[in-house]
Amino acid sequence: MPISLSEFKKTVLDQLLDLLWRQWTALGVSGYGLSEESRVIDPEALLLLTMTVARYDARLFDEVLDWLEVNGNFMNIQRLQNLVTQSGFQAQAELSAVAEMLGRKSSVVLKWKKLATKYARKEESPLFFMKDGRPMPTPKECDEIFRRHGLLRPSLQTRGLSQPFPREGMPALLLRLRALFGVNLRCEILCLLGSVDEIHPSRIAKAIGQGPRSTQNVLVEMVHSGVVQVRSSGREKRYALAPETLDKLLRPNGLTPWVNSVPLFRALEILWLGVADPKRQELDALMLASEWRRLAKEIGPLLGDAGLGQPLRGAFSFPGEKYYEVFVEDISKMLASL
Repeated sequence: MPISLSEFKKTVLDQLLDLLWRQWTALGVSGYGLSEESRVIDPEALLLLTMTVARYDARLFDEVLDWLEVNGNFMNIQRLQNLVTQSGFQAQAELSAVAEMLGRKSSVVLKWKKLATKYARKEESPLFFMKDGRPMPTPKECDEIFRRHGLLRPSLQTRGLSQPFPREGMPALLLRLRALFGVNLRCEILCLLGSVDEIHPSRIAKAIGQGPRSTQNVLVEMVHSGVVQVRSSGREKRYALAPETLDKLLRPNGLTPWVNSVPLFRALEILWLGVADPKRQELDALMLASEWRRLAKEIGPLLGDAGLGQPLRGAFSFPGEKYYEVFVEDISKMLASL
């Protein structure tokens, strides 16, 4: 007997929230206990997925805002916009509301202000939901900043318990590089180069969610430093770190454990929005199997781009409602592996 849609939705949500809490805790967010995260964390992709999924965990949402008040200077605002435009992340009104909130904090630079009016939303809806999908009750006096962006929530009062990101360890490597070199494209490139022997520039651009031309131009400049080297193979060029130049920083224990978080987190956002869609509550197993086939077709390539291989079995290899069980099993295994 396959699990019900409500049970599957709860499983997906619990796994996603666990992943988000682990990664944010590794960066200094308070309130979840010790994190065992050992991979380099992509803060922009993480924030965009959080803005969607943490609407079902108000505590996580607000702890992330607390962290941004301390560490927001090290976020790449242009990259956030690129990821929304190029990868299709959905948390746009949420991002603008957060940007307006941060733009009013003296401890955070003015760069957030340009995002505050970037994404408009006319209709109002509750910001937070209960885990069963019901909207959280909204008070008569809602937070005015979030209300201007169409999101109804109680007045925001952060606890001030988040810490600056750690000065050592893999999870905060990208943020540490930004603290050293500035918030720019070079930091993502160095992180990615630390995770491979060599790589084509188009794959670098796709993995870090940046434009191919700007990535190529920066790589050409970085070669002159002697830290990055290029090898020509026919008409192709491949880039790599020069041996032992930044190994202590980027590869203390071998290749950096980098995950292509942009396609991964976009796939997880699509998955969650698909599973949480209230229109699917009325569908039977056969119709749900059809919906899961469509969803698998959409997220499968993204999971492949993230380096997970093919965690979803062929959608058309299992007839009728049988694919309902297959999809649930494959998704559960994939989420448990993250």
